[in-house]
Amino acid sequence: MKRNILSLGILLLGITASAQNGIQSQSSLDEFTINYQVALTRPASDYANIITPMLCGSKDTLRLDPIIVEGKRYARKAHRTAKLKHLVESNHYTVKNMPNSEPRTLVVRTSTSQKWLLNEPVTLCVLTEREGCCKVETLSVACTDAVQYKAPKKPFKPFFADVEDNTGVAGALAKDNPVLEHISKYRPYDSSRILRKEKGMLYVHFPVDKTDLRRDFRDNAPILDKIVDITRQIMADTTSRVEKIQVIGLASVEGAQSHNMELSKGRAEALKRYVQERVNTPDDLYECISGGEAWTELRDQINDTPSEYREQMLDIIDNEPNLDKREAKLKALAKGKAFAYLRENILSDQRNSGYIRIYYNYVPDAAAATINQASQLLRQEKYAEALQMLRTVQNDERAQNALGVALHMTGDEAAALRCFERAAANGNAEAKRNLEQLK
Repeated sequence: MKRNILSLGILLLGITASAQNGIQSQSSLDEFTINYQVALTRPASDYANIITPMLCGSKDTLRLDPIIVEGKRYARKAHRTAKLKHLVESNHYTVKNMPNSEPRTLVVRTSTSQKWLLNEPVTLCVLTEREGCCKVETLSVACTDAVQYKAPKKPFKPFFADVEDNTGVAGALAKDNPVLEHISKYRPYDSSRILRKEKGMLYVHFPVDKTDLRRDFRDNAPILDKIVDITRQIMADTTSRVEKIQVIGLASVEGAQSHNMELSKGRAEALKRYVQERVNTPDDLYECISGGEAWTELRDQINDTPSEYREQMLDIIDNEPNLDKREAKLKALAKGKAFAYLRENILSDQRNSGYIRIYYNYVPDAAAATINQASQLLRQEKYAEALQMLRTVQNDERAQNALGVALHMTGDEAAALRCFERAAANGNAEAKRNLEQLK
């Protein structure tokens, strides 16, 4: 069983004459340590002074090793007796080698019978007795003030974490709407991009050979509503803004290439107009791209299908650079059966204005940067520097837990507790863990 340990530091100067010195205490998980110093008095030749320190509680007393100062004749007699009985004389002084005082250190490990040392105030008393040939008499008893054992606090292990930037409405929306990307991730369009596999891209559909954008065509309505709603929310926010709306119009590979280029351009413009009519957005915010015929999309879709003509169709697409001839070869493949398969299963999905991507930016979050920089200083145990930095953002709720850590580690526990409580009330999990340690 693990023993309970108490540590006391005690300084008693002139204890045989006075109990005016107080107990200076400290706690330890490992031991009950007593440091004391008693004044020694010179006995007559036939006598010995026996000085016994004692730890006294309300009902129990623990007697510690005594210090014995012997007169000249008493010492000779005691020495002969000890030699005859093979005894070891310890803690003995004679008048010849007696110091003025005796500093002592005693380590006591508390046993089951000494639990009272931990549960009630204890006092250090020093009993001084004089022993002669026939009797022992008490000369003095001096005691210090009582001290109550206090269990040592567990070492405080601070918990804190970096805070997220305040990315405004755009940043919040981007978590659930991958069509939104920060402007730093902007990618110009090129024909090698497989748009249908890019995460978050939204697209609407058009009837064959038309640029009319209809809400009631296929599943256009909810997609259009989402595009408008996202754009409107960001445009109304003061902490974030739309930087670029990339609209990529595409057409299927059916028909003349020149016609399909104009068709894809008209579809991109149609989607732009739809958004502008509902959200006040300037022309220069839009990047309308005429992607022309969606050959990259078509090749990728063919590659993903189990058609028996797949390898032949891929060979035509990869090796015929003239787009109009490429279409003619696909139509002639297997007497038109391969192209019939494409028309029925794939081409209808390519008649769209594709693919819209909204790029946003936000006002830099200086407070978050300061808090995270201070948190890095806390990790380096540069607590005073972190505290100085955190005081510049002390009104920001996100700073409260880190501020509490810096205050605690620099000695202001009361202020730290208030910061932890404030942060915990706002749901900060690290602050709650810090509070648990302090209570």
